[in-house]
Amino acid sequence: MLILLLRYDLSKLLAIIRRMVMQEYVVVDLETTGLDPYKGCEIIEIGITEINEDKIVRNYSRLIKPKSHIPYFITEITNISDDMVENEESIEKVLPRFRKYLGDKTMIAHNAKFDLKFLNYYLELLNLEPITNYICTLEMLKQVKSYKGKNKKLETACSYYNIENKNAHRADSDTLATAKLFLTIKDKI
Repeated sequence: MLILLLRYDLSKLLAIIRRMVMQEYVVVDLETTGLDPYKGCEIIEIGITEINEDKIVRNYSRLIKPKSHIPYFITEITNISDDMVENEESIEKVLPRFRKYLGDKTMIAHNAKFDLKFLNYYLELLNLEPITNYICTLEMLKQVKSYKGKNKKLETACSYYNIENKNAHRADSDTLATAKLFLTIKDKI
């Protein structure tokens, strides 16, 4: 029994060390039908950008079919319409794969509280492990002396640091911009 516990603890420790050395991060952004999952708002897109050893190695997004219609004002902001998500998989199919993929990697998000509120709400509904290992670039900006007093929106930060975000409010573009922001400010704190 002791050997199993030691082996388990050692494997966990090695995984933590590997993450620290390899610097593996998964930048996540959601597009949703509103602001609060507790009021019926749903995830309609998950964007992911992978960072490995301070290099962006992968960027993609996945549309998700919600149970209800996408409000017009959300389509205006995101350019995601009901027609675009009609043949996509539901959150019940997408989220378990996403959670397995994320594993114990560190998640990065801009205004992580928002994304985590949605992700952990749906993870709980599906009896999946919540995400607790994360970094918030919005909170990081508060610690950057040269950025103090400025608006913390992703668009403002990207403009300040000359980071291009071609399709703001689309998850793949926002995660790519957030990844570049993270890599720009991580050593300024």
